[in-house]
Amino acid sequence: MRRVAIIGGETHISEVTGLAGTSLEIVGATVRPDQREWATSTFGAPVFASVAELLAEARPDLVAVANENDLKAEATMQALQAGCDAIVDKPLALTMPEQDGIERFLAQHPAQRLLMLLTLRGNSEYAGLRRVVQSGEIGAPAFVEVRMAVQLKRAQRPPWFLDVNRSGGLFLDLLIHGLDQVEWITGQRIVAMTGVTGNLGDPSDVNLRDHAAVFCELSGGGSALVEGQRMLPDTVGSDYRVLVAGTQGVADLKLGGGVTVSSPAGANLALTDLPEAASVVADWLAGGELTPQAASLRANRLALLATEAAVTGERVVVE
Repeated sequence: MRRVAIIGGETHISEVTGLAGTSLEIVGATVRPDQREWATSTFGAPVFASVAELLAEARPDLVAVANENDLKAEATMQALQAGCDAIVDKPLALTMPEQDGIERFLAQHPAQRLLMLLTLRGNSEYAGLRRVVQSGEIGAPAFVEVRMAVQLKRAQRPPWFLDVNRSGGLFLDLLIHGLDQVEWITGQRIVAMTGVTGNLGDPSDVNLRDHAAVFCELSGGGSALVEGQRMLPDTVGSDYRVLVAGTQGVADLKLGGGVTVSSPAGANLALTDLPEAASVVADWLAGGELTPQAASLRANRLALLATEAAVTGERVVVE
C-alpha cells in the first residue's frame, strides 16, 4: 500500500481518495483554510499548513495534486523534487515554461512517474468507441467531433475557477479531455490547430470564458473539432458526445446514452459489448498502460497550444 499525501481538495480528488484503504494510505494533506475542516473529516489524516511541511512531516512516496489550477505546476514540482511520484488533476500546468520544466525533470529522473487524471479513458462508452474505431469497422477516421458542455454553476464555483488567469480557460480545464480523446480514439496525432474562445454569457466579466472550440488537423489526413461551453441551462446537467466519421461508416457516442455504429453491417446498431469501466488511478498504480505518462504530458501540451491558437488567432503547428 502506497503512502499518499494530498495537496488541495478540488474536482477529482475522489479518484484518489476512493482507493484509500486498498491501494493507498492517506498520510496527510494541505488545503485552503476554508477547506481545512472538510479535509480533516474527509481524508482522516493530519492537515498541514503548507506543502513543504506536508512533504517533510508526512513522508509520502506519492502525492496527489488537486489544488487551484494556477498552483498545480508548482506543487507538482515540489512533490517531484521531494522524490515522490505524482497524480495530478488536470491541468498539469498553465504555461509552457511550467510544462517544459516538468517534462525536463521527468526526463532526468526516469524512475519517477506522473499521471494526469484523464478520467474519460476509464469510461466504458469511450473505451467502446475507441475499440470500434481502431478495429477498422468504420474504415479510416476522416472526421471527429468532440463535444463537452456543462453548466456554469456560478454560485457553486470558487472565485479562482471563474477567472481565466487562474483556471487557464476551457481548453486547459475542460477540453483537455477532448483533445486527448481525439488521439486516443483514432490512434492519430494532432499536427496543427486553429482555435477560438470567448465569453458570450456575461461580457461584463472580462475574466470569464464560457465557450471554446479548436479545429485540429490529423496526421492521417483527417480533421477533428473539439468544442465545449459552460452555458447549459439548469435543465441540462451536461452534454458529452463524440462522433467519428470514417471512410466506411460512422460511430456515435452520447455519454450515458451508449454508442451506435453505422457500417456496411447495418445502420445505427447499438454497441452492446462495452468494456468494463476502469479507474485510471488504480490502473496506473498497478503499472497498467491505460494512461501512459507520455499521454498525460501530451494532453496538457495540446491544451496549451490550443489556448495559444485561440488567443493569437493563428494556426499553431504541433511538433
